[in-house]
Amino acid sequence: MQVQRRVGRFWRILTIFLLFWPAALPAQDLSRREHDCALQKRGLAAGRNRHLNACVNYGWQLHLQGRNRDAIGILTETASLVPDDEKPLNALGVIYLFTGNYSRAVEANRRALQRQPNNEVAFYNLSLGLWELGRFEEAARAAREATRLDSTNPHPWVALAIAEAKAGRPDLAQSAYAQAIRLDRRYRQSPYLARLKRSDFSDRQIAAARALLHNR
Repeated sequence: MQVQRRVGRFWRILTIFLLFWPAALPAQDLSRREHDCALQKRGLAAGRNRHLNACVNYGWQLHLQGRNRDAIGILTETASLVPDDEKPLNALGVIYLFTGNYSRAVEANRRALQRQPNNEVAFYNLSLGLWELGRFEEAARAAREATRLDSTNPHPWVALAIAEAKAGRPDLAQSAYAQAIRLDRRYRQSPYLARLKRSDFSDRQIAAARALLHNR
């Protein structure tokens, strides 16, 4: 249990780090990240390293620059080159949510979970993708797993709440939302929910969260 909690906290920190990284890197910095990625790929081919973290970083920066097609290309290649590493798939899952490609988001997050089953971020983003596809029972199960792996993060609790609401379980929905409020009282404020956009929620999902809040 302690290991699972540490894993959950690690991925939550990583996601926050990625999402709040400055979006406007100078061109030379982006070029340097591309160079670092190429170096790591050569090192991987030569057996000098077993990860491609520089390529994950480069792909994420391309996304932040609005170059989503290029970002998806880099991260897809990276995921194929390091088949035991879930990080490129975690990043792909977020980008597919951001671009509204929910089927691909679900696929990427499921693949990330195959590589790292105790992956709170993948369960959380899987829930959001399934919700958008109208698969609310599955969305609730995925969100429930995310809360189990990291019960201190309010975002999966909100994801669970909106999934339970759509699945026709209003009492469970309100219970999950109440837990989010216990963790962060700012979730009692409707304007604050706009910040969920930074945590991969769509406008529809934010509206669903607001509806739960207004019905309390």
